[in-house]
Amino acid sequence: MSSKKVYKKRSRYLNRRHVVLIILGMIAMLVIVSVSVGTYIISKRYSPYSSLLEIQNIDEKITQSFIILDKNDEPLDKNNVVVKFDPVLHKPTWNVDKLYINTLLAVEDASFYTRKTHGFSIKDTMGAAVSQVRKKMGQKVVSRGGSTIEQQLVKIMVFGTNNKNSLSDKIIQLIDARKLSLKYNRDDILKAYLNELRLTPNTVGVRAASIELFGNDMSDIDKNDPKQVAQIAYMAGLGQSPSVYVQDFEKSGKKRTLTVLSIMKEKELISEKIYKQTVDLVQSENEEFTLKRYKQQGTPKEYQSYVSKVKDELSVLNLPQNTTITVKTYADSNQLKELHSIVEGTYPQDDQLPNGYIEHKESLTAISVIDTQTGHIIGLATNSDNPLIPYTATRSSGSTIKPLLDYAPAVEYAGLTPNTIQNGNSFTVGDWKVNNYGNENYGKVSASYALGLSLNTAAVEAFQMTNDQQKNSMMEPFGLASYNPKGSTYTAEQAINFPTNVLALSSAFSVFGNDGVRVEPTTIESIKTDSVKINLSDAESKRTMSSSTAKTMVSMLKEATGENGSEPYAGPKYTGFSQDTYVMKSGLSNFDSSVPNSQNKSPDALLVMASPEISIATWLGSPTYVDATYAPTTYPHDTANQGRVYLMNSAFKVMMNGRQAKPFKFGNEVFIGDKQSNPLIPKLDTLSDTDLDDLNIQNKKIDEKDIDEYHSLEEEYLKTREILNQTYQD
Repeated sequence: MSSKKVYKKRSRYLNRRHVVLIILGMIAMLVIVSVSVGTYIISKRYSPYSSLLEIQNIDEKITQSFIILDKNDEPLDKNNVVVKFDPVLHKPTWNVDKLYINTLLAVEDASFYTRKTHGFSIKDTMGAAVSQVRKKMGQKVVSRGGSTIEQQLVKIMVFGTNNKNSLSDKIIQLIDARKLSLKYNRDDILKAYLNELRLTPNTVGVRAASIELFGNDMSDIDKNDPKQVAQIAYMAGLGQSPSVYVQDFEKSGKKRTLTVLSIMKEKELISEKIYKQTVDLVQSENEEFTLKRYKQQGTPKEYQSYVSKVKDELSVLNLPQNTTITVKTYADSNQLKELHSIVEGTYPQDDQLPNGYIEHKESLTAISVIDTQTGHIIGLATNSDNPLIPYTATRSSGSTIKPLLDYAPAVEYAGLTPNTIQNGNSFTVGDWKVNNYGNENYGKVSASYALGLSLNTAAVEAFQMTNDQQKNSMMEPFGLASYNPKGSTYTAEQAINFPTNVLALSSAFSVFGNDGVRVEPTTIESIKTDSVKINLSDAESKRTMSSSTAKTMVSMLKEATGENGSEPYAGPKYTGFSQDTYVMKSGLSNFDSSVPNSQNKSPDALLVMASPEISIATWLGSPTYVDATYAPTTYPHDTANQGRVYLMNSAFKVMMNGRQAKPFKFGNEVFIGDKQSNPLIPKLDTLSDTDLDDLNIQNKKIDEKDIDEYHSLEEEYLKTREILNQTYQD
């Protein structure tokens, strides 16, 4: 067949595919129009809840002043004022710069002031559908939503954080948005929307968020200043996914900023010259465009990570407003200073360590330390300018996940023992070939040896011994299930590569030193306002595994720092502690094959340990996943240990100073995973006839209550259906 015929045949195929996509797009638009028109008709006739919605006007600034102390009452952060709410006003004029308002409307609802419909826009809804179709066709499209400002305001007012974006929710929002738009003018609606937005955990409203993130309230913006224009673009686009754009500012946040800047240029809100200058600023690696909360101005850098975590915990508490709040924590300020010198690479070298130094001073580091028995967070540190790194930076776990996701469930549910024979040779799972470090094959090995040497093949085999429900019943109390992007489903690749951070890892590993029990981590010991102590709930404790499994895992993990283990030089024994007083596991991750110069380098090098006293996680890594320049070298193997051995041993020595190392202790507690067994079953044999009679009486009462509730719900359903039928007939 000639090349021309092949080209024509391919062109006909592409044209047919193009036509099919266009037809599908038109069908989608017709469905959307039908739903919109139908909902519009319904909204005119029947909307019983919309009349109850009212915009609340709060015109006073709300602030809180915090004094954060260490456990010895030494200040970590003094008189730090947090603006919780700063009202947006539009009378006599807007107190937010018009460039922000115009940009926000261009991004969120371009026809807000011009459309004749109330609360919804058929044009924008159709436009959103067309954008989705064009994306499916592979075309580059600037993302815009189809919801109006009224609909988004209703979503916040009615659903809050419980919005599921289901079709029924969308219809309710549309109906309520129409009634709200008939009740209030558009300036009032826009003002309410700006005041209701939750863009950071600590604030309500856009002005307070801007003060926290950039240090100004956006009341006066110079549209010829690229730095201020970049701020406007970031703030206007922040509402799409606030937590992602704040926590991942350098990647996702800046990418969203560039998207909004293109819209600003398209709508002629900024000139071509300012657009180019601002894009250059956002894409540059200097510190001109960054978030103020990462700078923690006024807080000593050695305390910033810990203070940031304290503030995040405080942000979810309903604390008094416009007052000074004194917070006492579990940290020791001197230990935080020493941890900071460790992550900076300036802590004195210990002569007892066979090696240990940070290869590149530009590499990022992080440390988390938890009291094993209580869950108290006693140390957080990083050399990054972003103090949130230890507890928000999602990086690869590498092999540190193996004891948690692979082996512990296999011991608990599948009967794996230290002497179970496992596969030490390469094999294939689907399209993935599972290899060990250095592509070595070991034949048949014991499970204890395999975990000690960190064999990937054996770990994946252990992973396959349990189902998702069994894995999740442990990962949830470990505090790691929420990091799984696949929800309650686990993939074989996650057996050696799971997303997490150093705080989550140190907390999860604490179970090995606490007889299989994990206590929810916290920084806060007490809170006072004007000498009045605020009562705090006790930290939640969860059993993650049986005492027997915890004991088995500790014995297996000791192999890692044994003579034939993967990390014989990593243990704190070189700082004078017996190998019987701790367990440890290392982990490395890999770059994608497309990253240049990544051979023999790893973006993440971790070391995690647990003892009956403390649990520590350390991380040494590349600042980015797209450049291996400052990543730790992982081959030969000793080189990979140098940085993390230095971090771990130094941190262990600092945090154990003055404390006596204790041996592991185990009880006889049984672990019953979620939906594994009914907790009443063990008690059935001991119940008397009287007890059973009492249970029957209680069951009858429960049945009667359920029947009454059912009849009540049925009556409400019939009434609602009758109203809807009548409305439809009208």
